[in-house]
Amino acid sequence: MLEFSKIIFVTDTDTSPGPLAAALLKHHMPLEQVNIDSRGLAVLFPEPMNPKTVAIAASKGLEMNRTSTQLESEDFGQDVLVLVLEESKKQTIYDDYAEAVNVYTLKEYINEEGSINNPDGGELADYAKLYDTLDEVIIKLAHKLKMNRIYSS
Repeated sequence: MLEFSKIIFVTDTDTSPGPLAAALLKHHMPLEQVNIDSRGLAVLFPEPMNPKTVAIAASKGLEMNRTSTQLESEDFGQDVLVLVLEESKKQTIYDDYAEAVNVYTLKEYINEEGSINNPDGGELADYAKLYDTLDEVIIKLAHKLKMNRIYSS
């Protein structure tokens, strides 16, 4: 089984790259028994997904039908992996949530540097580039998660 029972991707509003990352990880790890989701740091009320993100995902065969959800204290735990897409958000989580553990940037977790930025307000092509970037990184993440399995005897 995997080292973590839950993986949460965290972004500001939980309407674009976070949910897309979650959908991609579910796509690349369909047989794993792990809860994969996303949350936002500033979700005042549930919002639908960004239509450009939904359109790009749909063109690649991924369905995204959810509304944004606020990150809560209850989301953290020893068996929960929290992945932020932007480097600056990691410290925000540790500052705002006393319960925060196992928080990494997505790229840090796969031994790379940098952030994955939200193309908010950009053209459809910017969202297509986001998809391609996330897909490449998520494939590496899925591989690492599978390599770090915990084998029970």
